[in-house]
Amino acid sequence: MFQLYLLTVLTNVLAGLALASGFLSDRFERFGEYTDFMSNSVYRLVLASISVLIGIINLFPTYQGDIAVLGELFPSLVGIATGILLIAEFFNQRKGEEENKASDIAEKVEKISGPYLTAVGIASIIIGVLHAILPKLPLL
Repeated sequence: MFQLYLLTVLTNVLAGLALASGFLSDRFERFGEYTDFMSNSVYRLVLASISVLIGIINLFPTYQGDIAVLGELFPSLVGIATGILLIAEFFNQRKGEEENKASDIAEKVEKISGPYLTAVGIASIIIGVLHAILPKLPLL
C-alpha cells in the first residue's frame, strides 16, 4: 500500500523537523524561515495525532515480500514516539491555562524527554529518509 508508505515517510520527516526546528534554525540560516510555521501549536498537534495514528496502523499490515510485523518496525515506533512527544509538548504549553491530569502527565513526559527532543527529531528525519530510499530493508 503505497499511500501508507508515503504517509509514514512524510509524518516521520515532518515530525522530526518539528521537534528539531530550534536546533536546525540555529545551524542553518535558511531553515529559520520555517521556524514560525513549525512552532505553530495547531500544526504540531495535528501532525502529532496523524503521526501516532499512522505509526499504530503501520505496525500491523503485511505486504508481499515483507516480514510480518517487522517490515515497518522502526518507522512505526519513531512515528509513535515523535507524536507522543509533540502531544506532551502541546499539553505542557497549555499547562498554565488549565490544571488537569493530562497536563501533569505531559509535564512528566517532557521533563524526562526534554533534553532528547532534538536527538529524537533528527533520528526521525534520518529514519524517514532511509525508509524512503531503502523501502525493502527489514526493520526499516
